[in-house]
Amino acid sequence: MRNVPPRRHQPPEGRDDGFTLVEILVTIVLMGITIVAVLLSLQTTITATVVDRDHATSFAWLQAASDEIYRVPRIPCTDGQAAAINAYDVAAKSVDRPPAWVDEPTATIRVTTVEYLGKLNPDAVFEWDAGYCFEGIGFEDSRLYTQRVTIEATSPDGELVKTLQMVKSER
Repeated sequence: MRNVPPRRHQPPEGRDDGFTLVEILVTIVLMGITIVAVLLSLQTTITATVVDRDHATSFAWLQAASDEIYRVPRIPCTDGQAAAINAYDVAAKSVDRPPAWVDEPTATIRVTTVEYLGKLNPDAVFEWDAGYCFEGIGFEDSRLYTQRVTIEATSPDGELVKTLQMVKSER
């Protein structure tokens, strides 16, 4: 018998240490999917924040305009619906623009309708209509006549249109 040196441990055949091309490609695809998902969720969050901010801004503007309309004297229906809309529209537009929309001339606020509370006959229910005008036909107390004013605010991009209806009377 000859002296044979002891065998050293040799790595298994067919595989080296490291990654195969398939493993690298799978890792890259999984990382890409994860990054795309994170970016899409970030984009959704940013879009939702902008929409929420526009809603809050338009509502604050509508509230300020309704307060200003409340301060001006009530325009009787005998002056005509156009006169009431015009007078209340001037009051609404006198309100300063919200700070977020100061430099946005495309953001608008306007009074769209003025309706009056009334009914066609004593047995009917009260309802709102632009045609009801009973002032000056025997009822002298004009404080009894109630108006519903509709105000509309539009965001700078025109995609958000928010309305507010307020009731105006002299009482």
